[in-house]
Amino acid sequence: MAWKNMSTIAPRYAEADNVADVFKPALPLSTRIAVAGAGAFGGWTALNLLRLGYKVTLFDPWGAGNSLSSSGGETRLMRSVYGSNSFYTKLANESYDMWLETEAWEGSKLLHTTGNLWMVGENDNEMESAVVQMDGLKLPYQLYKATEVPDRFSYVNCSDLSYLILEEKAGVLKARESCQAVLKKFVSEGGQYIAEALTPGSVRNGKMGGCKTSSGGRHEMDIYLFAGGPWLKSLFPEVLGQHLAVTRQEVHYFGLPDAKAGFFEANLPGWIDMANDGGFYGIPGGFQRGFKVASDKRGREIDPTTQSRIPEESEVERARDYAHHRFPGLGSLPLVESRVCQYTNTPDGSFILDTHPEASNVWLLGGGSGHGFKHGPGLGKLAASIIAGQQGLPTLLSLSRLKSSGLIV
Repeated sequence: MAWKNMSTIAPRYAEADNVADVFKPALPLSTRIAVAGAGAFGGWTALNLLRLGYKVTLFDPWGAGNSLSSSGGETRLMRSVYGSNSFYTKLANESYDMWLETEAWEGSKLLHTTGNLWMVGENDNEMESAVVQMDGLKLPYQLYKATEVPDRFSYVNCSDLSYLILEEKAGVLKARESCQAVLKKFVSEGGQYIAEALTPGSVRNGKMGGCKTSSGGRHEMDIYLFAGGPWLKSLFPEVLGQHLAVTRQEVHYFGLPDAKAGFFEANLPGWIDMANDGGFYGIPGGFQRGFKVASDKRGREIDPTTQSRIPEESEVERARDYAHHRFPGLGSLPLVESRVCQYTNTPDGSFILDTHPEASNVWLLGGGSGHGFKHGPGLGKLAASIIAGQQGLPTLLSLSRLKSSGLIV
């Protein structure tokens, strides 16, 4: 499938993206809405639907930001660089500002504005396009030739790089804490949260009936939104089976020598390296977890419920070898901790938001493709407006674009 060699840096545009947005019927405020999944997509959409005046119930069996989900873990990079893709550049930029607003009502630091360092190889057309996008949106950045890097980045091996870009309006998000903050806000504003799984009901006459929870309870709602992350494919295999691939991804935290740990945390921002074996990214300090190194290369397809969460030695060594190459002099790099999670990939790297083709009262939201978390606030607001019938559905989020573009046969 197309996802195997894809990159999350710049989701592709399909030819159908120029088609006019499609509006769904407006929903009366008496509409009862169930949202399944309290991750970055589901939690933010539930909160925004609630703020539009709807009665919203949010379901998640393991809780917001749990370790099985794609929204769990300690940290995520926050960036607005998306190559030539203006939709995601703008959505990320809007989400950045909304994350700062979230900090204000949560009262804790969720977005650490460290900047983001891009390591760019030769003939990288997407990064050249990204500079044009940043100029157009007046996003601050610094560009350094690989032969003229400032002293603060002198420890980066630039022998196989053309230049570095320091994206200034960027940083590191606290992932689990952010999800929990959104859930807390949702409940405090009058939303109902039920710590159970919601199973799709039967479809008759173009609509889905009542859905059951894991305890056997039944919930009759007017609208159902399933934002189940890596479980979305197994919930609706007949609709999403050929549109989603759930892949195993590993994140590793290495210990730095005590003489260098403070220096790296003070001088190296979050970073993304697209010049090396499918791409690597990381965070120098890891917020007391260690030097974070992760590969963006897609792993094998897995079941998110049953897959082993134990790291594979070959992946640990691959991450360690990369770190030694790009950051010479780090020392022996003992492994401190590892996390195993997953990407829920679409063939073009763009998200999915659309109604079930046989049930007009069911919405499907997912396909984060390894870059979704940062977009939670902006996407949640957009999705709520689309579901309410206040805004049109962009074609690049629709299920139809996958067939019309030839990405799915």
